Amino acid sequence: MRRVVLLLVALCLCVLAGCFSWTEDQNGNLQSVGLPGVPIWKSKTPPAPLSPADMGMSPEVAAKVGGPVLVMPPDATSKLTRYRYYQASNNHCQDDLQKLLAQREASSAVGDPPYCTETPTAPPAKGNAFVF
Repeated sequence: MRRVVLLLVALCLCVLAGCFSWTEDQNGNLQSVGLPGVPIWKSKTPPAPLSPADMGMSPEVAAKVGGPVLVMPPDATSKLTRYRYYQASNNHCQDDLQKLLAQREASSAVGDPPYCTETPTAPPAKGNAFVF
């Protein structure tokens, strides 16, 4: 009984101190819950991939897009995740990725590196609980 009370007190203190965070996908589905940077629970279902239509492309333009997408996570200059789609007949994602990685290495950049993927997903929306 005493352990349960101590656990509840510790949980309340974490929430009050702002040490409680969660992430959601673009549809509002909960993806993880826990302390900032240390999730206690993670969803087993991956977030849904983004389609060109989700990115605001017209159906005519989306029909021409294909192959890997270059995903550029947020860095010091941009706080947004950027996506570069390529025409199916002229996809040079790997070439652009190599150039970006070389520039990144030369500038000693920090943060997540860019990457190419067939199934890009929206970055998770993060939330924090802070009372007072």
